[in-house]
Amino acid sequence: MLDYTVLITGANGLLGRVLSSILSDCGFSVISTGKGAAFFKGHRGCIYEQMDVTVQQNVEYVLSKYNPDCIINAAALTDVDACEKNHDLCLSVNAHSISYFIPFLKQNDVHLIHVSSDFIFDGSCGPYKEDDPCNPINYYGVSKLEAEKLIINNNLKYTILRTSLLFGKIDDKFNFVTWVKSNLENGSKLNIVDDQYRTATFVYDLADVILKVIQKEKYGVYHVSSGEVLSIYQIVCNIAKCYGLDASMINRIKSKELNQFARRPLNSGLLIKKAIKDFNFKPRTVFNALI
Repeated sequence: MLDYTVLITGANGLLGRVLSSILSDCGFSVISTGKGAAFFKGHRGCIYEQMDVTVQQNVEYVLSKYNPDCIINAAALTDVDACEKNHDLCLSVNAHSISYFIPFLKQNDVHLIHVSSDFIFDGSCGPYKEDDPCNPINYYGVSKLEAEKLIINNNLKYTILRTSLLFGKIDDKFNFVTWVKSNLENGSKLNIVDDQYRTATFVYDLADVILKVIQKEKYGVYHVSSGEVLSIYQIVCNIAKCYGLDASMINRIKSKELNQFARRPLNSGLLIKKAIKDFNFKPRTVFNALI
């Protein structure tokens, strides 16, 4: 697509950084935005612009300045416990900010690609299909579901991508993998729950689907993950195995022992048959992604 401009929110995050690089390398004009100064190196064809998604005037100024053809909303407050402690901030960032984009999206028929979460489900009967009932049990999940409703109810040209436990490589932005690796290398014991099941997602696989969404102009709701339902304990053990680290330092515990401030779904795995069919999606498992 020549002369096609993509605006990315949350560009300083793991997904935003990877997308900025991949999309600019594919020839798109990329406007990477974030609340603060850029934390990543610039890429060919990529411009960084400071933008706070919770400030309406800021959003309107940037949209009018660059007039993007597509907006990828990767900005989010993802600390689940912090969301539980500060409902107003959580809703402001994760849901209400969408309303500042809606007039531009409608007036210009712009494609919105919105990154959502497996935490919109309660985990009682996972793994889940796209049309399964949503019932979040923590405020992070509530905010992500509110954002989805806002997008769908405004009849936008949208693609919602629900994903789960995003991870990258060790040379990417600090993420779940680097947290596990650094702690085990330092000899720190890790208490990891073995009764919470998720389908971890390699950030490059999610970025590849986003690229195909743009190229194929696919709309609707999709689940994007590894498709491999593992406990958090199993995921951490796989990471340790990949890097030859001492798995005996990983202590398996139950959720009730961890005393997390916000409740977590016990099985929020995501089924990905729709993404496989529409995008020829071939996700990597945690182990295969890291070796």
